[in-house]
Amino acid sequence: MTANTNIHAMPDIKPQATLDLNGLASPGPLPSLRRALRTVEEGQVLLLISDYPGIENDLHVWAKQTNNQLLFIDRTRPKGFGFFILKGDLWPVERSVDVVGSHCPTPVLEASKTLVQIRAGQNIKLISDCRAAPLEVNTWIKTTGHKLLAMTEDSRGVYRFYIKK
Repeated sequence: MTANTNIHAMPDIKPQATLDLNGLASPGPLPSLRRALRTVEEGQVLLLISDYPGIENDLHVWAKQTNNQLLFIDRTRPKGFGFFILKGDLWPVERSVDVVGSHCPTPVLEASKTLVQIRAGQNIKLISDCRAAPLEVNTWIKTTGHKLLAMTEDSRGVYRFYIKK
Protein backbone atom coordinates (compact mmCIF):
# COMPACT_ATOMS: atom_id res chain seq x y z
CA MET A 1 0.00 0.00 0.00
CA THR A 2 1.55 3.30 -0.99
CA ALA A 3 0.26 6.81 -1.15
CA ASN A 4 1.79 10.01 -2.37
CA THR A 5 0.48 13.56 -2.59
CA ASN A 6 2.46 14.05 -5.81
CA ILE A 7 0.00 11.73 -7.52
CA HIS A 8 -3.13 13.55 -8.60
CA ALA A 9 -5.28 10.44 -8.93
CA MET A 10 -6.38 8.90 -5.67
CA PRO A 11 -4.54 5.65 -4.91
CA ASP A 12 -6.52 2.46 -4.49
CA ILE A 13 -6.99 2.61 -0.72
CA LYS A 14 -10.12 0.94 0.66
CA PRO A 15 -11.05 2.28 4.11
CA GLN A 16 -12.65 -0.13 6.58
CA ALA A 17 -14.50 2.76 8.25
CA THR A 18 -15.46 6.36 7.45
CA LEU A 19 -15.87 9.23 9.90
CA ASP A 20 -17.49 12.40 8.50
CA LEU A 21 -16.75 15.32 10.80
CA ASN A 22 -17.45 18.22 8.44
CA GLY A 23 -18.72 21.20 10.42
CA LEU A 24 -17.28 20.02 13.75
CA ALA A 25 -16.19 22.94 15.93
CA SER A 26 -13.43 23.12 18.54
CA PRO A 27 -11.69 21.09 19.94
CA GLY A 28 -11.71 19.63 16.46
CA PRO A 29 -11.81 16.12 15.12
CA LEU A 30 -9.01 14.48 17.13
CA PRO A 31 -11.12 13.28 20.11
CA SER A 32 -13.70 11.82 17.71
CA LEU A 33 -10.96 10.25 15.62
CA ARG A 34 -9.45 8.53 18.66
CA ARG A 35 -12.85 7.01 19.50
CA ALA A 36 -13.47 5.94 15.90
CA LEU A 37 -10.08 4.23 15.63
CA ARG A 38 -11.19 1.83 18.37
CA THR A 39 -13.58 0.33 15.80
CA VAL A 40 -10.82 -0.65 13.33
CA GLU A 41 -8.01 -3.15 13.77
CA GLU A 42 -4.27 -2.62 13.48
CA GLY A 43 -3.28 -2.34 9.84
CA GLN A 44 -6.73 -1.14 8.71
CA VAL A 45 -7.59 2.24 7.20
CA LEU A 46 -10.08 4.83 8.43
CA LEU A 47 -11.24 7.66 6.18
CA LEU A 48 -11.69 10.93 8.12
CA ILE A 49 -13.61 13.65 6.30
CA SER A 50 -13.11 17.10 7.79
CA ASP A 51 -13.25 20.78 6.92
CA TYR A 52 -11.75 21.81 10.27
CA PRO A 53 -9.10 24.55 9.78
CA GLY A 54 -5.62 23.29 10.63
CA ILE A 55 -6.60 19.63 10.71
CA GLU A 56 -3.88 18.58 8.28
CA ASN A 57 -1.02 19.78 10.51
CA ASP A 58 -2.77 18.42 13.61
CA LEU A 59 -3.08 15.01 11.97
CA HIS A 60 0.59 14.86 10.99
CA VAL A 61 1.67 15.61 14.58
CA TRP A 62 -0.92 13.22 16.04
CA ALA A 63 0.02 10.39 13.64
CA LYS A 64 3.69 10.62 14.56
CA GLN A 65 2.90 10.60 18.29
CA THR A 66 0.50 7.65 18.05
CA ASN A 67 2.23 5.29 15.56
CA ASN A 68 -0.50 5.85 12.98
CA GLN A 69 0.07 6.98 9.39
CA LEU A 70 -1.61 9.63 7.29
CA LEU A 71 -1.37 7.78 3.98
CA PHE A 72 -3.14 10.11 1.60
CA ILE A 73 -5.14 13.34 1.54
CA ASP A 74 -8.01 13.54 -0.94
CA ARG A 75 -8.22 17.23 -1.78
CA THR A 76 -10.85 16.76 -4.51
CA ARG A 77 -13.89 16.45 -2.25
CA PRO A 78 -16.59 19.14 -2.66
CA LYS A 79 -16.59 19.84 1.11
CA GLY A 80 -13.67 19.12 3.40
CA PHE A 81 -10.71 16.88 2.76
CA GLY A 82 -10.55 13.10 3.00
CA PHE A 83 -7.72 11.86 5.23
CA PHE A 84 -6.82 8.18 4.83
CA ILE A 85 -5.35 7.04 8.14
CA LEU A 86 -3.63 3.68 8.68
CA LYS A 87 -4.03 2.45 12.24
CA GLY A 88 -0.75 1.21 13.67
CA ASP A 89 1.38 -1.16 11.67
CA LEU A 90 0.65 -3.52 8.81
CA TRP A 91 2.77 -6.20 10.51
CA PRO A 92 3.77 -6.80 14.13
CA VAL A 93 7.30 -5.51 14.73
CA GLU A 94 9.89 -6.29 17.39
CA ARG A 95 11.91 -3.13 16.75
CA SER A 96 11.49 0.21 14.99
CA VAL A 97 14.39 2.01 13.35
CA ASP A 98 13.65 5.70 12.77
CA VAL A 99 16.26 7.36 10.56
CA VAL A 100 14.13 10.27 9.33
CA GLY A 101 16.47 13.11 8.43
CA SER A 102 19.37 10.80 7.57
CA HIS A 103 20.58 10.32 4.02
CA CYS A 104 21.09 6.99 2.30
CA PRO A 105 22.82 4.57 2.91
CA THR A 106 22.06 5.18 6.63
CA PRO A 107 18.62 3.46 6.50
CA VAL A 108 20.10 0.19 5.21
CA LEU A 109 23.06 0.36 7.59
CA GLU A 110 20.84 0.93 10.64
CA ALA A 111 18.38 -1.78 9.54
CA SER A 112 21.29 -4.22 9.22
CA LYS A 113 22.47 -3.44 12.77
CA THR A 114 18.96 -3.92 14.14
CA LEU A 115 18.29 -7.19 12.32
CA VAL A 116 21.39 -8.69 13.97
CA GLN A 117 19.70 -8.06 17.33
CA ILE A 118 16.49 -10.01 16.63
CA ARG A 119 15.69 -13.67 15.99
CA ALA A 120 14.94 -15.24 12.62
CA GLY A 121 11.26 -14.84 11.77
CA GLN A 122 10.89 -11.55 13.64
CA ASN A 123 10.14 -8.18 11.99
CA ILE A 124 11.47 -4.65 12.12
CA LYS A 125 9.99 -1.39 10.87
CA LEU A 126 12.40 0.96 9.13
CA ILE A 127 11.25 4.60 8.91
CA SER A 128 13.06 6.86 6.43
CA ASP A 129 12.47 9.97 4.37
CA CYS A 130 15.47 9.37 2.08
CA ARG A 131 14.12 9.53 -1.49
CA ALA A 132 16.50 6.73 -2.56
CA ALA A 133 15.43 4.40 0.27
CA PRO A 134 12.93 2.32 -1.75
CA LEU A 135 15.57 1.42 -4.33
CA GLU A 136 18.31 0.89 -1.75
CA VAL A 137 16.14 -1.23 0.54
CA ASN A 138 14.95 -3.42 -2.36
CA THR A 139 18.53 -3.96 -3.55
CA TRP A 140 19.71 -4.72 -0.01
CA ILE A 141 16.82 -7.16 0.57
CA LYS A 142 17.78 -9.13 -2.56
CA THR A 143 21.36 -9.53 -1.34
CA THR A 144 20.65 -10.39 2.31
CA GLY A 145 17.84 -12.94 2.13
CA HIS A 146 15.57 -10.89 4.39
CA LYS A 147 11.98 -10.38 3.25
CA LEU A 148 10.28 -7.05 2.57
CA LEU A 149 6.75 -7.62 3.88
CA ALA A 150 5.39 -4.21 2.90
CA MET A 151 6.28 -0.59 2.28
CA THR A 152 4.09 2.44 2.84
CA GLU A 153 4.70 6.08 2.03
CA ASP A 154 2.78 8.68 3.98
CA SER A 155 1.49 11.98 2.64
CA ARG A 156 4.75 13.75 3.56
CA GLY A 157 7.06 11.27 1.85
CA VAL A 158 8.09 9.22 4.87
CA TYR A 159 8.56 5.55 4.05
CA ARG A 160 7.91 2.65 6.38
CA PHE A 161 9.48 -0.66 5.44
CA TYR A 162 8.34 -3.82 7.21
CA ILE A 163 11.22 -6.31 7.03
CA LYS A 164 11.28 -9.92 8.20
CA LYS A 165 14.55 -11.51 9.24
